[in-house]
Amino acid sequence: MSIIGSIRALVVLMSVLSTYGVQAQAAAATTSVPNLQLNNLRIANRAQCAVDSELPTDTAFIVVDGYNAGKLSYSLAKNIGADVTQMSTEGMQDFRIAVSLLTKNIVNKLFAGALPMLPLNLKTSKLAKYNELAAKCEKKTYCPELNTYLAKIWDNSEGAGVPWTNIDNFSATQFLKAKKSDRVGCYYIKKFSGLQGNLHTTELDAASLQDMAQSYLKSDKNITVCEDRDATLDSRNAMIQLNLKLDGAGDFNAYGFDFWNSLKIYLSFAWRYSNLPAQVSPHMGELFKSIALEESIMLVPNGCKSIEKPSCDAETLSLNSIRELAKPGQNPADSFKENPDGPDKGAVNNGTRSVNDDFLGTRGYEEASDWVENFRKNFVQNRGSMKNRLQSAIQFLNVISGAMTAEELNEFVKPMAFAGNYTAAHRDELYYMCTEARLAGDKRLDFMRTGIDRVKQLSVMQKAFEGSAKTLDQMSQYFDSSAIGLISYCDTLEKQNIWNVDGYTVNKAGFNRWAKEILNIPRDKDTVTTEFQPMSFGAPLLVWDKTKPLNSSNVICQTGMDCARKLTKAMVDLYAVSKYADAFLPVSSTVASPDIFNPYADLKACKIYDPWFQTRRANKRLFADLTSTVLFGWNALPLYIDVDFTAPKVTSLQQLIENGTVKFDPAIQKSKMQYSVLADFGPLVGAPCAVSIAPNSAKAFNFYAFNGITMNYCKSRSDGTAIGGENGSVDNKVPKARSYCGGCSINFVGVTSGAAMATANALPINPIKLGIYFFRSIQRFVDAKKDKVNIPMSSDVNLQKVAETYQKYGGYIPEHCVEQLGAGVGCYQNICMAKAVDAFEKYTGKKVIDVNTSNSGPTSSSITKTISIKSALCDGEVLMKFNCTDDGKKFSTYERFGGLYGRTKECRDAIGQNFWGH
Repeated sequence: MSIIGSIRALVVLMSVLSTYGVQAQAAAATTSVPNLQLNNLRIANRAQCAVDSELPTDTAFIVVDGYNAGKLSYSLAKNIGADVTQMSTEGMQDFRIAVSLLTKNIVNKLFAGALPMLPLNLKTSKLAKYNELAAKCEKKTYCPELNTYLAKIWDNSEGAGVPWTNIDNFSATQFLKAKKSDRVGCYYIKKFSGLQGNLHTTELDAASLQDMAQSYLKSDKNITVCEDRDATLDSRNAMIQLNLKLDGAGDFNAYGFDFWNSLKIYLSFAWRYSNLPAQVSPHMGELFKSIALEESIMLVPNGCKSIEKPSCDAETLSLNSIRELAKPGQNPADSFKENPDGPDKGAVNNGTRSVNDDFLGTRGYEEASDWVENFRKNFVQNRGSMKNRLQSAIQFLNVISGAMTAEELNEFVKPMAFAGNYTAAHRDELYYMCTEARLAGDKRLDFMRTGIDRVKQLSVMQKAFEGSAKTLDQMSQYFDSSAIGLISYCDTLEKQNIWNVDGYTVNKAGFNRWAKEILNIPRDKDTVTTEFQPMSFGAPLLVWDKTKPLNSSNVICQTGMDCARKLTKAMVDLYAVSKYADAFLPVSSTVASPDIFNPYADLKACKIYDPWFQTRRANKRLFADLTSTVLFGWNALPLYIDVDFTAPKVTSLQQLIENGTVKFDPAIQKSKMQYSVLADFGPLVGAPCAVSIAPNSAKAFNFYAFNGITMNYCKSRSDGTAIGGENGSVDNKVPKARSYCGGCSINFVGVTSGAAMATANALPINPIKLGIYFFRSIQRFVDAKKDKVNIPMSSDVNLQKVAETYQKYGGYIPEHCVEQLGAGVGCYQNICMAKAVDAFEKYTGKKVIDVNTSNSGPTSSSITKTISIKSALCDGEVLMKFNCTDDGKKFSTYERFGGLYGRTKECRDAIGQNFWGH
């Protein structure tokens, strides 16, 4: 071989080794940081969280309760003589994995176009058959006609080959055509950590980013794949995280709510129809179909965005109210009360609150399963209590209405009501009966009567009476007839003054608990409360079984008074249950999806919180300040008008019933302008003093921009009016208020004004004052825009890039990296370079090894910029040209080859632009 040939061979060998070294270096850089299928974390403040609630989420949790699966496995093990502990554990594990895999299967089928999306809005849907069936089967837990329809769709997704138009009016708009086959990341959460940083971070900083990086690098301690069969994982209470991969899947905001609606429908159907659970668990798969999936799992948004678009109705508010049960410990929820206020009052009374600061205490538990256990325990207890109240009420109403008419019941009450001679216990029981009848049934007082009347109009309560001997309408009519007679008896007794007797005082301990709540009768903690024993006059009026001994367990009610009180209690129980029925009663054929991590989903839907008010307020105040500057800032007139605006306030939510559901109409106290007129007479008299007159005492005495030593005096006067309503409510009118403030201060404006006035032959123009006024206007506007709570602000954090930056800087996150990492890119010389590197990696699919500002091309101060990149794409440098403003808010690449140009032949070949072969 010639010397020249040897040299050429050596050059080729060095080139190969160099290329291999570059690629190996890139590979080493990437393997040190795991590549997890985790979506960017969206860090949002209060206002942004409210805005995001109207958008579909791309990440969600499945809260899994494996109790029913374990119970089923336990029974099977006992029947076949197997190890009950082992089989129960395996059954719960199989259930968790089957739920996870079936969900993933449906998600991927939807993205691939194997399953059509089913529309949420039937009014705009063109699927004639589906529209008809969905309307017919609405709120039914089982609908055979809809299941037959869904079976045809599912079989087609499995390869049946039937034209979609033969099933319904399906078109391309119902099918997604995403290219990638695996479109969902699925993880079992071992421990809540920085990987769920969006739930406990309101403002991004270096400390929170370091927490995310450390959690990512130790991901094996925090998460694992959802199919993991590790025996140490708790499958009784499990938290599964789903991450939808939306790259190349179109505008998810446009179809996201239909996507989640379709997933929920297919999940409930396929759980009972498909063979996937049997594939996961050959022994238990078929038996799993008997489990009520909708009661065993929840689908919860991971963050501020939603699975169902929030609306201001009873279903949304009651379902979302269960977030109170997710807080650490055993929380006394409103739904647990004898006479709950309802989710609407809770939303109004609670008002604005914290969000994304771990207010549900997820990180307070060592294991995520412990948090799930607490949440599910509280939920199941509340649901059990509500079901018991409902079933007991229905049972009693059926028994008493079957045993006697309402008129007959009143006849049994009559001789006891008008006995003539009364003992103290007799008077007490009559007092209890009459007071409770008035609270629940008297239309004149209407404490609860309107609410009780509305119960029969609700679809969810009508459904609860399916299987009952009497309908809800019949029960309501029975109560009405009885209440009319009882109240007339009570009116007569009051006229006879039977309770106005010397030496008699009502013993309030005998009231039912629901009445004690309304009457605010405190519980005496020092005495042991015993159950009230009704009076007895011979044999009980109503018993369960006449052939059995008359012990307490066999007695339904002793007398007519006792039966009347229990009738009232039964109706009150129905009324109480109706307030949270949508959350706790099994009335839906799909899995519940409450917004437990975002209370602003409710507040935004019901207009209790306006995320854009602070922005509008800042703009209005700027306009008012500039107007005042134009009017008074340029001259020597010692006047200034200070303007502010109050936030609109929802005072109550009015109930409207439409198609069997409760809708809430917010009663809003509109935003008002507050103003004060300030007069600075100091320059006229040689002393820097001012006086303020404000029509509202809440308006602070805020004079000009610069205050020194100040002595102020304020006096305010206010008066209010309280008006009693016909329904017993009290309306407190907004008080009228005035404040009068005066003060003397050494302030810059006063001094300069005085100096201007004291100048000989001075014109009535004060340019210094004009500048101060203008500066004040701009400064107040800038400060208002910095509100970190009520001005929408968000960051999107790529966890992998955070981890890479953490390693790059030796185990910490520098402050200058916070902004770049908050934009979802890595940390480089500036935000523009960081976005360019991110665009390069997305375009080429290769990691960047080194990057520098290019010496050629436009300067870095220009919008058009150029950088030089070394990467795993090729051996050599690639120039990248792009447009970027200095703050990085406007960034774009060139369409042709992504703005890339290879400096070497190998790089040009890799990019696809080596047209001349050299």
